[in-house]
Amino acid sequence: MNRIGLLIHGPEVIDEGEVRETIETLKGAGFEVEAALGGITGKTAVIDAGMRHVIDISKDLKPSEVVDDFLKRGVDFILLVNHAKTEESGFMFGEGVLRNFIDRSGAKDSLSFVQLEYSSRIIIRWLLKPKDEGIYRKITGVFCGFEEREPSKLKSRYKRNTQSNLVYREIRGVHPNEKIVVDGVVIGMSSRENKNNRVTLVAKDGKLVKIIGGTLIKHNLEKLPPLDLEKEMIKTASVIRRTKPKKIGTEEVSRKGKEKRKRKACFFYTVEHLFPKLEEMYAEDADIEVAVTIGDDTTSIAGDILKRFGIRMIGITDGDADGLITGIESGALEEYEKFLPPDSVIIRLKPERDDIIGKKVKEEIFNGGEEIELNGDIEKQIEDLKHRILALAEEDTIGVLSNA
Repeated sequence: MNRIGLLIHGPEVIDEGEVRETIETLKGAGFEVEAALGGITGKTAVIDAGMRHVIDISKDLKPSEVVDDFLKRGVDFILLVNHAKTEESGFMFGEGVLRNFIDRSGAKDSLSFVQLEYSSRIIIRWLLKPKDEGIYRKITGVFCGFEEREPSKLKSRYKRNTQSNLVYREIRGVHPNEKIVVDGVVIGMSSRENKNNRVTLVAKDGKLVKIIGGTLIKHNLEKLPPLDLEKEMIKTASVIRRTKPKKIGTEEVSRKGKEKRKRKACFFYTVEHLFPKLEEMYAEDADIEVAVTIGDDTTSIAGDILKRFGIRMIGITDGDADGLITGIESGALEEYEKFLPPDSVIIRLKPERDDIIGKKVKEEIFNGGEEIELNGDIEKQIEDLKHRILALAEEDTIGVLSNA
């Protein structure tokens, strides 16, 4: 039986039922399927679709890193399943995944890499080992409603000016007035007048300095580590989830033997490591009782995830959400109510104060780390934690939203 590594990207292909269709079709054709999600934006969609035990979302891997992971486990026929905004952006995404894999010294002749692009129902044959020709023909046979397309030529969108030490990275398939996201941080917006569907990021010494065809959001750049612009996975979007789930899924966090388990509070500046942290806690026989989140987008996205697990949250925000989440329009405190897990609270601070208070919370309460153990009466411990955070933020607090 032939094994296929299914690399799934984004929530759209899950919300629309296309991943389920793909898996059923492949299994019906006699393939053994292993499915894994690349990136973080589709993780809540996997839970909503009830597919967490079908699609691996436990790892914090970029799409090209999922390719590496499949190869290490002996799965060398990779089928990328995606639903991009447009056919052009679908081509650009597939090319980007393959380019990142090759740039990390991945051997082109070590795998077959084919893309099933649902936005325009096309199959792109990026790489194919001679021995896998039969597998490819079997796939095109069972997905007969998809049109075969030749891949675009793999070429770098990256240039370096050795005299100025400036580096340039062109991004295509960008719509006017879209957010540009690097490492989960909105670093800018494309121009309203963007007519050629592309922008170019310009960096120097690992820092972004300009967007040709758009504008930088300078205060967000502080959240980024030094960048290697050639290798970064860069996204553009209006919102991170363009489709709506048919239902909101839930996951029961195992509480078996709770009296013997460790109970912890965890600290998050970004949601990128939230799912791996949940897996880590389960592995070490511990529960996350409360998550402390810093920043408007982190708080809204984390809340949307945590309520599916029944984990409460203390969010620290200052009203500067970048609007990546449907439902956050003006950034008003009341808009966050729909993202609150039970028994949670959001603290609204004066503008540009959430990162500052977040650093104080991390240093003074979490001792510079990202988790602390809660002992004794858990409810009392969590109330004490809330009061300590409110005390640190007292002079900057302008509102509190609670559903306790």
